[in-house]
Amino acid sequence: RRTLDTGGSNNVYALMEDVLEKLKILDYETKFLGPRRDFKPLHRCFFAVPSTPSEQFPYFAGLAGWLLTVSGMDFVKWSEFDDEDPNSISDTVLRECQRLGFSPKFPATKLRHGSGDAVCSVLNFLADCALSKIDFSVKAPVYTMADFVEEAEVDEEAEIGDDVTEETHEVDNVSPYAAYSHTQQQAPEKAELDTGIQGVVESNVDPAKWALELERVGPMLKWKNTGLSSNEWRTHLDQSVKHGSLVGDRFAVVRPILVIVGSKLQQTVERIATKESSINKDFEHLGTDFREKQKNLDSIQERYNELSQSVAELTGDLSRKTDMVEQVKAKMSERNDKITDTSPLNRISSSLASLRKETSQMELRIGVVSQTLLQHRAM
Repeated sequence: RRTLDTGGSNNVYALMEDVLEKLKILDYETKFLGPRRDFKPLHRCFFAVPSTPSEQFPYFAGLAGWLLTVSGMDFVKWSEFDDEDPNSISDTVLRECQRLGFSPKFPATKLRHGSGDAVCSVLNFLADCALSKIDFSVKAPVYTMADFVEEAEVDEEAEIGDDVTEETHEVDNVSPYAAYSHTQQQAPEKAELDTGIQGVVESNVDPAKWALELERVGPMLKWKNTGLSSNEWRTHLDQSVKHGSLVGDRFAVVRPILVIVGSKLQQTVERIATKESSINKDFEHLGTDFREKQKNLDSIQERYNELSQSVAELTGDLSRKTDMVEQVKAKMSERNDKITDTSPLNRISSSLASLRKETSQMELRIGVVSQTLLQHRAM
């Protein structure tokens, strides 16, 4: 079992693998996925790699709720997770984990994405709590001497010459040193070097200790004889012939049954084909009417599309003409305002009045000057 700290720089893939194995021990495929048809079985990287939060977070929420329920915390039902906010779900799950003794080193917002080290740590803790609730524990394996394979006793007096007679005849005329002659001719220098280290290898092990070790290890190296003879291929051949004859005998009994079943299936297929042809014949007029109506519908739809296009074009022309009319109306209203405006006439009248006044003053001055001139002439 891997020992991983929650919230640290863990191997998230190994942690997710531990979670999956513990969920399999809890039989989550039957107890959790059975009522929830919208969830699929997990794979080894589902919560380790971020892919789709809309799929991972609901799965995490439902799985956490189920594990808390198995752990004895009947605080929430699966259906209540569907309508809550992800932040509130994360806070609730983390708070319930803390009640069970979990010491998180990450905030609750790390659980909103539905993947990552925080999610795997929470699921791993809840899976441990659920396993402890059902009194499940992993013990170290115990190996006994009976688990080792014993060696079969060798019959030293058995004759094996009959099995290899044919192979012996093929190599009678071949020298046993022929395989080494070519090598010795190619490497005389190597042979000279090897002669320097040839000699009797002496062991420094105590013979008594060696015998004691051999007595201890010997039974472990024995192989149990399964009852097969040395000619194992002959046994396989005999078994194949026996099985072939057995299959032939059984097939002779089963063949008539298979023939009957095949004839019944053929008759059923023929009946289905006949019924299908009769149904097609009976409803042929309905199919013809449907095809004609479908053709009419297609033509009407095409006509509707053409009319819709023409209506759109006319609507565009109408909007353009309306804009032009509005412009003409604006110009006409501007001209009407100019025509009905009397301010120019008032300005002309005031100008004429000022001209008349100035003219009278000029005439008065002219009269005074004329009178003065006449008086000077008279004098």
